[in-house]
Amino acid sequence: MPRFGNQVVLVTGGSSGIGLATAQAFLTEGAKVAISARNLPRLRAATRSLRTFGDVRPIRGDVSNAADARRFARETERMLGPIDVLVNNAGIWIEKDLEAFTETEYDRVMDINLKGVFLCSKYVLPGMVKRRRGVIVNVSSESGFLAAPGSAVYSASKAGLLLMTRCMALEHARDGIRVNAICPGEVRTPMMEADARRLGVRFNDYYRRLSARIPMGRAADPDEIARSILFLASDESSFMTGAALSVDGGSTAR
Repeated sequence: MPRFGNQVVLVTGGSSGIGLATAQAFLTEGAKVAISARNLPRLRAATRSLRTFGDVRPIRGDVSNAADARRFARETERMLGPIDVLVNNAGIWIEKDLEAFTETEYDRVMDINLKGVFLCSKYVLPGMVKRRRGVIVNVSSESGFLAAPGSAVYSASKAGLLLMTRCMALEHARDGIRVNAICPGEVRTPMMEADARRLGVRFNDYYRRLSARIPMGRAADPDEIARSILFLASDESSFMTGAALSVDGGSTAR
């Protein structure tokens, strides 16, 4: 029997990269999946590609908007049933030295990376508490542990998410709810390709330089992160809560 047969999963930021790979992995394992995203064309394209694998439902909206976050939970439960797993994956990355950040940019990073997790969890948790079961996986980053130039705001958001994860885990450990974080390193996603374009360099050159800094000598594929998320969501990790799982090719081991 599939690991997630008939379970209901909500994946935020599910239209590309890690979120898309995670949605596909859950579908392959028998789950019914709702994906959320802000960009409607990408959301539609992702939904078309995922329907080959199972029952997927798109919900357009912004995780940092309270009304949208509430709607994600309500629409998922209306269409698919009670939510068993929430994957808080939506995120944004802006690389700038601190003094170059505008207040608007700062707010946007914090709103999506931290407030979005707060809001989506806030509206999913009551149902999990009532049923006394559920799993939340928060997608943090190696940047929650590592300092780097240009990463002050992003790293602060991801470090904050790690502490939020631990607090949520303690708050709900007696409710049958597990809350863990996954901390990817560099992942070969459209975001990586966009960064190469922003810097005006060929992607192959960009990727080669980036890979040289990783002990394993390469970036992760999105499906490698997805498999780790499924592990945290499954009964295979039944005694894990409040943990941060690094999947970074050894970057934080140094």
